[in-house]
This record gives sequence, C-alpha cells and structure tokens, in this order.
Amino acid sequence: MIKVVSPWLGRKGHMLTCFLPLLMPTQAAAQDVWTLETSVQRVLDVAPEYQDAVAAVRAQKGALRQAGAWPNPTIELRGDDKIGRDEGVNGTDLTQFALSQPVPLSGRIGKQKAIVRAKLSGAQAALLYEQFSLEAEAAQRFHSLQLATARLDLAEQRLKLANELQSAGRRRGLSGDLSQLESLRLDLVREAAQQILDKEEGEYNEALGQFLTYLNLPAAQVPELAPLKPFSLIPELAELQAGLPGHPALEVMRQGKNAALSKVKLARSERLPDPELRFFRERDLLNGRRQDVTGIGVSITVPLWDRKGGRISEARAEADQAQFKLQAFERDLSSRLQQSHLHLTHLVGQGEHFRTRVFEPARTVFDLTRQAYGAGEVEILFLIDANGTYFDAYARYLELLQEAWLEAAELRLAAGRPLLLTELEK
Repeated sequence: MIKVVSPWLGRKGHMLTCFLPLLMPTQAAAQDVWTLETSVQRVLDVAPEYQDAVAAVRAQKGALRQAGAWPNPTIELRGDDKIGRDEGVNGTDLTQFALSQPVPLSGRIGKQKAIVRAKLSGAQAALLYEQFSLEAEAAQRFHSLQLATARLDLAEQRLKLANELQSAGRRRGLSGDLSQLESLRLDLVREAAQQILDKEEGEYNEALGQFLTYLNLPAAQVPELAPLKPFSLIPELAELQAGLPGHPALEVMRQGKNAALSKVKLARSERLPDPELRFFRERDLLNGRRQDVTGIGVSITVPLWDRKGGRISEARAEADQAQFKLQAFERDLSSRLQQSHLHLTHLVGQGEHFRTRVFEPARTVFDLTRQAYGAGEVEILFLIDANGTYFDAYARYLELLQEAWLEAAELRLAAGRPLLLTELEK
C-alpha cells in the first residue's frame, strides 16, 4: 500500500492523508467522526420526508381495513295516530319498525380491497424509494463537505508554504541574492494563495451549513468527517441490471398499474347496484283489534339509464396510462443505470490515471525542486512553477474523488440498492 502524506499540517493540526490504492473506506472507530453511513442514518432519523412516507403507509393500512367493511344497516321507526283514529281515541302509536341492509353481492368489497392492497404495496415501495432518495441527498451534502474540508486544508497548506517562501525571499533580498522581480513574484504567489484560501473558506462554510441543516445538527457544531478516499469495488452492470425489476420506484409504478386494473373490475361490478334487504314489523288495527305484521322485502335499483359505461371507459383509459407510464419509466431507468455505471467507471479510471500520471509526478517534481532550490541549484521561478502545479494537481485529484463518490450515490439510486442494506460500499 502506498500512502502519501502531505508535508504540512492541516487546518485542525492533523496530517491530511490520502490513500492512493482504490480501497473502500472503513467505518470510523470514533463516534464523533461522521461517515457516509452515520450521516445517512441521521438523515433517516430526522427527515420529515421519511416520516411522511411512513405516515402514507399507515394511511393505506387504515384504508385497507375500511375497504373491507360492509355498508351500515338503516333502522327506520315510524309513529302515527292511524290506529287511534280507527279506535276513535286520540294518541300516537309506534306503527312500524324496519331494518334495511345493503348486500354487496357483486363482489365490490373484494375489488375495493384489491385496489387498496395495490396502493398499500405502492406506499411501502415509495417508503423504500424515499430512503434511497434521502441517502442520495445525504451523500451529496456529505461528499461536498468532505471535498470542501480537504480543499480548505490544502489551501491552508498552500498559504503556509507561500508565507515561508516569501519570508525566505525577503531574507535573500536583503542579502542581495534575490532580484526585485523575483521578490514581487513571491509576493504574488502569497497573495494568490490567500485568495484561494478565502474562496475555499467561503465554500467550506456553505457546504457546512447545508450539511448541518440537512442533518438537523446545531449550527455551532463543526463535525469531523472521515477523509475523502478513492472509490472502488464497482458492481458489474449485469448484476445491477438483474436486480432492476425489483427497484422500488418500478414497484410504485407497477402497483399503480395494478390498482388501475382493479378499478376497471370495480367499475364493471358497479354496473349492477347492490340489492338492499329490508326486514320490517308493522302494527295495525285488523278485525277490530291491534295486530303486528312481519315482512321481508328486497329492493333493487334497475340500471336503466345509467349503466356506468363512461366510468368503465375512464377506468380502462387510466389503466392504459399506468401501463404506458410504467414502460416509459422502465426504459428511462435502464438508460439511467447504464449511463451512471459508465460514468462511475470512467471517473474511477480517470482518478487512477490522474494519480499516477499527474498528481504523483507533480508531487515528486515539487519535492525535488524544493531540495534543488535549497541547494541553490535552481532559480525561484522553478520552485514557484512546481508549487502551483502540485497544489493544482492535488485539488483536481480531490475533485475527481468526490465526483466518483457522487456518481456512486446516483448509481445506487438508479439501481435501487440502499447504502444501509447492501454491501456496495462496505
């Protein structure tokens, strides 16, 4: 294993370390060091979007219980003075008691439950996809803060070296060993390093604010993050494509289609309204004395004018729409997965190539130039040039590392592989 350690202390007094082999980061031992995994878990614990998706699942569970309920019966009581008048007396009597119960013989309840079951499955899949989306958002903020922290440390190192060069130049200038032009060049190098530091401080504060806000952390907290390292262990595209049918976003669309198909069946069953069974008991005056009469009846609505044809056509069209949307989403998701995998593979390869062909040679040239300048073998301009090349290469290398991690988060989202439930990044 090759380990490159920057020769200057970072902002917090620790050495800025970069492991060059493409190894995955391990879980930080210290609890106060934020990793991608702990950041994602924090987001899932505090994100209102996740709780909203959880509530949506509970709502569909309640709707499923409701969908299986029979319609309530109707109780009717009637009182009048008919019997009293027939008897020639005043007064009002309870003359009728009736109980009516709609009977869903058309299978409507089963079809309603099928619709809600599909919606419940869709809500559960949407909950899982919300987790994936929150993971991607958390990764965006985590890796942005990682890069901002590393670039700020690098900018401080750059300024520290520029200060050292400027001080050494002024001493040589006093002894007459350094020309005025070379002294001005050193001053410009120092001011450029200061400008870079000011810029990186602004970007760090912005990334820090976004990270703290998204994770609902105190504004005064300055979290320590695991260092930015190379990404590796890219899954095979065929493996990711094999698991694509189980993608939760596809499952949401699929269950939406199933619900639409069940709505077609429900619309067909509603062409014949449910009959209503009626039991009644009446009291009347028969043969000069009061008598009770018990009866039972059935009422059926005749679908003469409204046969629900328009509702059936509407439900069929909605089912067709759901099917077409599912096909389009499958196409787009497959294309997105392929593009993300291709881009991540390219970024990882580019990062490795940049490390071996640009970053490491620039570091070697910088170290050798510093030694040669100290021995008086090269002029200050060579050192200035080597200094700029090294720090620019280091900054670009860090950007490539971050871009790979961001693309890895997009790949996980496109493949439907959550960080906390798979071994993709462990």
